[in-house]
Amino acid sequence: MCGIVGYIGDKKAAPIVHQNLKRLEYRGYDSCGIATYSGSSRSSSSILLKKEVGMIDSIHEEVNLDGLPGNIGIGHTRWATHGGVTKENAHPHTSCNGKIALVHNGIISNYLELKAMLEKKGHRFKSQTDTECIVHLIEEKYDGCGRNIEYATIAALKEIKGTYATIIISADDPDMLICARNESPLLLGIGENEMYVGSDIASFLKHTTKAVPLDDGEYAVVTKSGYRIKDIQSGRELDKEILEIDWSDEAAKKEGYEHFMLKEIHEQPQTIANALNVYPEDIQKLAGMIDEAKTVYMIAAGTSLHAAIVSEYWFSNLCGKVVYAVDSSELVNKGVVDRDTLVISITQSGETYDTLAAMRFAKHRGAKTATIVNVIGSTATRMADHFILQSSGIEISVCATKTFTSQLVILLRTALELARMQGRDVSKIEAELSKCSEYIKEVFKSQDKIKDVAKEHFCVKNYIYIGKGINLPSALEGALKFKEITYNHAEGMSGGLLKHGTISLIDSDMHTVAVIPAAGENRQKMMSNIQEVKARGGVVIGITSGEPVPQCDANILVPGCSEIISPIVFAPAYQLLAYYTAVSLGRNVDKPRALAKSVTVE
Repeated sequence: MCGIVGYIGDKKAAPIVHQNLKRLEYRGYDSCGIATYSGSSRSSSSILLKKEVGMIDSIHEEVNLDGLPGNIGIGHTRWATHGGVTKENAHPHTSCNGKIALVHNGIISNYLELKAMLEKKGHRFKSQTDTECIVHLIEEKYDGCGRNIEYATIAALKEIKGTYATIIISADDPDMLICARNESPLLLGIGENEMYVGSDIASFLKHTTKAVPLDDGEYAVVTKSGYRIKDIQSGRELDKEILEIDWSDEAAKKEGYEHFMLKEIHEQPQTIANALNVYPEDIQKLAGMIDEAKTVYMIAAGTSLHAAIVSEYWFSNLCGKVVYAVDSSELVNKGVVDRDTLVISITQSGETYDTLAAMRFAKHRGAKTATIVNVIGSTATRMADHFILQSSGIEISVCATKTFTSQLVILLRTALELARMQGRDVSKIEAELSKCSEYIKEVFKSQDKIKDVAKEHFCVKNYIYIGKGINLPSALEGALKFKEITYNHAEGMSGGLLKHGTISLIDSDMHTVAVIPAAGENRQKMMSNIQEVKARGGVVIGITSGEPVPQCDANILVPGCSEIISPIVFAPAYQLLAYYTAVSLGRNVDKPRALAKSVTVE
């Protein structure tokens, strides 16, 4: 995810903004920029700006980021989500008259219609980003709001749909900056006659340990002497608690979490919200390509393959469409690929060797290709006929967590769009999907229970994960997470397959983890599988939706939800079980042995 910072005070802003951006480099980025305003005769009419593609140090060496004058400034490290990695697409973005600048983290889902409206009114866009529509919309509102940047910003935000953390400065209102948040983190840092803004505490921890986090739907007017926080919709002023932060620099980068993996698990409510706001036009185009194709393959490896397997159930159950999930390395061996074929790759990095090789194989045979990917400008995005950016932000831990649930949301949105194209009513599923971020937050309330279960059973060396129907891939992914970071044996399978050989392994050193939906036939079948294990003296840990299962030796509860969305809701529970077991075993959670974040070799 992008890093954003702001400063206002008596000191020169640019060096502070520069260094605060440096403290957010761990988040990952492909370009950066800084904007300031000084009010000097040389710059009295507009904002001063320096931005470029590349790393902060190399950009600073080229353009001297510290050289910008002024005591107010904003900065941004961009992780591209819409528009390529170019100087024009780098932040900050400015208004037509050059008097307003902003930085933004998030996705504006209605930007296309906003852009079309603004272009008709004469606004000139310089980038391909969704972000630029915000600054032009503020400029459009400015005269109508009495030339007051606060009122213009709020009027603009009320018309924006999507997620954002944003900071705005204006040459006409040079004694303040405006910042706002909706489903993307943003905090104020309180100094002595100076104020800081950052997308996380690490950005300004060197300068102050006093912070005020904004909540969704809030904005702040910040001056060097203080701040006012208000509700965007009502304008009501809010009294917010000031937090005293007692973190080391490294802990600040992890936002107080012991490991990046735990932090990224807890980022899933936000990254799911991001995936829900991915542009509908991109989803519609992919659904149309699936509809037109005679044969559709979903190719992926590892965790992404499990996301693809979940999608097989969604497309068959919701759309009556057969989609084949295939291990990328095996498409060349069993795929029947021609001009009537669509091959959709799912790859977090966009650089996975086997997946790229399968895409080349498909293109060579005339097939259409698409990709769901987390890194713009990656090889997969350049190779595919169509790509969708999942907007998860950088994932530092080798073990994939938030990228998996983001992929699931995009795949389910695509299946729902295809079903809608077929005239089916999917409104109930869409309504429940919109609640997934809240369901995930509910899972976190069981975190202490999951930790206790892990501590009780971490000495066991072998695990079987079982699931049924759409949660067979949940069992596969749960087992993968477990063996990746605990180094203990785990294998996933369907509950029905358990009795075809594997059940003979049940003993005191082979526990079973059962993924149990809230209701229906598959819950009853899982009950039978649990009884089979218990009859042989086995221990069963239930990851259970809704009501606990008395036959299980331990129940890790997740919210009751429909089976169709349950693979998303179950994910953080088995991720946390793997995490706390690995911690109990003293493993290197973020960098497990012999594994790499992106497998770029054969």
